[in-house]
Amino acid sequence: LNDMFIFNEIIGHLGLLELPIKGRSYTWSNMQDSPLLEQLDWFFTSVDWISDYPMTEVIP
Repeated sequence: LNDMFIFNEIIGHLGLLELPIKGRSYTWSNMQDSPLLEQLDWFFTSVDWISDYPMTEVIP
């Protein structure tokens, strides 16, 4: 099994939800004229947290 598969299995087993990033889709750039853009940061939370704090946002 590869690491990403195992990571996704753990996230699912724990019942975590990914919080969407507000504003932009990418959290890293190589800052070149033709930029390479990547989403390196991921934010997870529980259903209980979302129930208690429904307005939670992630701002990079």
